[in-house]
Amino acid sequence: SSAPRTASWSPAPPRSLSSQMSPQCSGSARLLLCCLLAAGSAPVWGSSPGIGAGRPLTGKEAHQLARLQRGEVGKDELEVVLAQFDEDLAWSKPFEKVRTVYCKGGMSCPEGSSILPNVGREGHTFLHHIVVNYDKLAAWTVFSQAGEPTEGYRGHAQGGGHMLTGATFNDYLLHPQRSNTADPGAYFLITSKVHLPTMQHSMRTTYKTAEGQHMAEVRELPPMCPAHEVFESSSDSWGPYGKIPWVRKFVAEKCGLDEGSLGDAMMSFWDNFVQLPRPQADIAHFAQGARFAASRARIHQRPKAYYEKLLALVSSEVDPCMNYLFEWVWYYIIGMPASAPCDLTPHELAQTWEVQDRMLQSVSGASGISGDAPTPAATSAPTPA
Repeated sequence: SSAPRTASWSPAPPRSLSSQMSPQCSGSARLLLCCLLAAGSAPVWGSSPGIGAGRPLTGKEAHQLARLQRGEVGKDELEVVLAQFDEDLAWSKPFEKVRTVYCKGGMSCPEGSSILPNVGREGHTFLHHIVVNYDKLAAWTVFSQAGEPTEGYRGHAQGGGHMLTGATFNDYLLHPQRSNTADPGAYFLITSKVHLPTMQHSMRTTYKTAEGQHMAEVRELPPMCPAHEVFESSSDSWGPYGKIPWVRKFVAEKCGLDEGSLGDAMMSFWDNFVQLPRPQADIAHFAQGARFAASRARIHQRPKAYYEKLLALVSSEVDPCMNYLFEWVWYYIIGMPASAPCDLTPHELAQTWEVQDRMLQSVSGASGISGDAPTPAATSAPTPA
C-alpha cells in the first residue's frame, strides 16, 4: 500500500531572498563525471539480478518493448539520455537506437557519443540536453547516470546503480504505456526526503544502502512514494529521519558558506532557482542518484531561458556545489508540478527539527550526494521512532 498522492504546495510566503551563494559555489574537486543512463531490465531483455525479475508486463508494455527491440521506435518518440565518463554501456545496447550518449571522458569516449567538457557532472549533462534540444525534445525522455542500473547505492566506489528494489530500467521507458498513473507527465521513484534547513534525511526502506542488507522480494511495480508505515503486505515504507554527520559540513565547504548560515542559504536557493512555493514543512522529496523521465509537455512547462539559467550555474567547474543541490530538486525544476510528489504526516508538519539526534547510516547513498562525497565509517543503524 502506498501513501496517497494528495499533497499540495504550501502557500507559505518566501522569507529573505538574499542570495548567500558565494562565488565559490562551484568547488574544484575532481570530477568522476556522471552519465545519463538507459538500460533494459524487464524479462523481455533480461534484468539485473534480483531487480524486478519476473514481474509480468501489460499488453501495451510488452508491445512497446517489442517495438524497441525491433528498432521501430525513433528519438522523436523516446530518447534515453546517458551522461558518460568511462562507464561500460553494454547493458544499454538493446535500445541503442534511441540512446544519446554524452561523454566527458576525453579519449575514452565511445564512437558516436557527443563529447562535452568535463564540467558540472550529471546536472550539466541533463540541462545541456534540454537547452540544446528544447524545440525538438522527444515525446518522452529518460535521464540517468550511465553506470549499469543495479540495486541501491552503497557509496562512492562501493557499488550500486541507484535502482529501487523491485524496479527496472524498463519502468522508466514504459511509463507512457501505463494507464491511471499518479503523474503521467513524469516518472520519479522517490527514495529519499530531506528537511532542507537542517539536511536531516529519511530513506525509503526498499532502497538498498548497505552490503548484506536484507531486501524483501517485490512483485509489483513500486509506487512513486512508499507508505508512512509498514503493512503486512509490504515492507516498503519511510524510515525515520536522522542526521548524517558530515553532510552539512560537506555542503557548506563545497558551496563556500558558513555552516551556521546553511539553512537560510538552502531556502534562498529554493526561492531563487526552484521558483515554486516552498514545500510543506520545507521537506523536499527526491530520487537518489538523479534518474527520472519526463514528457516533452512537462519539460516545456518552463521556458528555455529558465533551463539556460540553471545550466550556467554548472558550466564552469568540474564538481560544482549546485549539482549536489539539483539532485534534491529535479522533481520540482523539471516543469512546474502542481503538487508535491508525496504527502506528509501530521508529525512531519509539526516536527521540531532542532532536537532531532538520530543518526542515519553514514554512507554517500544515504545522503543524496551520490558522487565523490566522503565515505566515513558507518554509525549505528536508525532505530524505530
